[in-house]
Amino acid sequence: MQEIKGPNTRENEQSPGSASRPQIPEQVAGISEHVSDMYNQFRESQQYSKLQDRKQQLKEYIKDHPLESVAYAVGAGFLFGLVFHKKR
Repeated sequence: MQEIKGPNTRENEQSPGSASRPQIPEQVAGISEHVSDMYNQFRESQQYSKLQDRKQQLKEYIKDHPLESVAYAVGAGFLFGLVFHKKR
């Protein structure tokens, strides 16, 4: 496990000619690039297009049946409240 040193430690002080740099920004950049690649792959997948189609169908259903949509939302909120309610 790599130890991350704080900003006030002498080991992190660099002399003007020092070539060592912190690796955290490089690691973050690598992770960011990896996540970005994974997201782009997902956007190109068939599952993403299916998800977009379902989203559009849901929007149309809500526009066509607003009262039923509100009733479903209230019912779901009530059930979540019952499940996650803290008993005192």
